[in-house]
Amino acid sequence: MDEMTKRLIEAGRTIVEKGLTWGTSGNLSVRRQDRVWITASGTRIGALTEEDILVCDPEGRVVAGKKKPSKETGMHLAVYRERPDAEGIVHCSPFYTTLCACSGIALKTNLFIEAMYYDRKVARIPYFHAGSPELAQGAARAAREAGVIFMSNHGILTLDTCLEEAVMAVEITEQMCKMNVLASMGGFGLTETDSGMVEEFLTGGYYKKVKR
Repeated sequence: MDEMTKRLIEAGRTIVEKGLTWGTSGNLSVRRQDRVWITASGTRIGALTEEDILVCDPEGRVVAGKKKPSKETGMHLAVYRERPDAEGIVHCSPFYTTLCACSGIALKTNLFIEAMYYDRKVARIPYFHAGSPELAQGAARAAREAGVIFMSNHGILTLDTCLEEAVMAVEITEQMCKMNVLASMGGFGLTETDSGMVEEFLTGGYYKKVKR
């Protein structure tokens, strides 16, 4: 089993163990040079096996593996074309994040240090059918500026220079959304960190180095 396959299997297991998706919802990919490793169609990402991982070229042609690739392969490839720096992509349906993607709630993101880092650039796109060219194009456009993308009535997509960081972005975003939803239900407001302090935090070496 190659390194990329192992990383995808571990990422899928982590996502399910943390309750960040359900059923067969979700697909994962990782890129190295001109090859993309991606989960097969209909797989449960918490129980992936080596046979559930396919290797594609940049045009989506399968070069290794016998199963059918995820219907969202086109979306993953479109995002990679827009973001040469991205190595990993996660698409899944965490409960609170998906709830927010199904609503017009105005999210406050600068609530705790991890959210200030991972959710500093969040985008929303309209609903498009899963696997459609429109969804691929919408996600790719949003990815030009954002690493976290809310897909209306669908779920979330995260991308990063490391697959494991893309998984972390999902987990942090779910907690941020949970705070927003519970505060709204409780009828109390959330106080965000001052924007100047956020910029100082991001650039002053207080956490992970910000990727520009």
